[in-house]
Amino acid sequence: MYARQKQVLESFVRVRTFLEDHPATGWLTYSGARETLDEVLQRAFAHAGTQVSGPALHRGESSRQRHLMGRIRDRHMRPIVTIARAQIEPGSDVGLPVALRMPKVRLGVTLLLQACDGMMAAAVPFAETLIAHGLPSDFLARFEEAREELDRTRSRRAELTQSHIGARAGLAAELRRGRRAVDRLDAVVRVAFEGDEVVLTAWRSAKRVRLLPGARRTRELEPADEPGLRLAA
Repeated sequence: MYARQKQVLESFVRVRTFLEDHPATGWLTYSGARETLDEVLQRAFAHAGTQVSGPALHRGESSRQRHLMGRIRDRHMRPIVTIARAQIEPGSDVGLPVALRMPKVRLGVTLLLQACDGMMAAAVPFAETLIAHGLPSDFLARFEEAREELDRTRSRRAELTQSHIGARAGLAAELRRGRRAVDRLDAVVRVAFEGDEVVLTAWRSAKRVRLLPGARRTRELEPADEPGLRLAA
């Protein structure tokens, strides 16, 4: 979440507190705009939470992916290649399939998954030999399971990326929606407390979106400061 978005959200919280402390009286009501603001706050904080947690979750999934890639190479591919090299002579009639060789170290996850598929297919005709020389009887099933686990990390990373992008767009939309609600509330407050400068000053302070530290002077942000976000005067 950007710092300016945080400032806007904080202004919504102040507005909500103001409404609780200064209820509208007579024929005027906050109804509608207040409920919209409540909903905006709930959704916006949810989107903000996703934006904050998303990168950390993505890094964690990337770390897990690298760990699984190393395990596949060391626990599944290397034993197959080692036994195949020892038991299948390159010059024999059988020959050593290219797929029963270790892939390059710097392969990305997609190419490594393809290498897994190729090695599993190439190992099927030699399964009895590989089992007879040390591999478990279900080595291909274990290999397949590890391969599928790695593939799931690829899908999970894509989901996290989409979730982060969606949260960013959703937060921007909710902030615009919230400001429209504040605009409607502004019209009610100005009429309800006309002449009461103490309350109106508190209202202006509550709805003001303050500048970030280091700004030259205190003012409300103009529309140009936040693309697509119109702020009440």
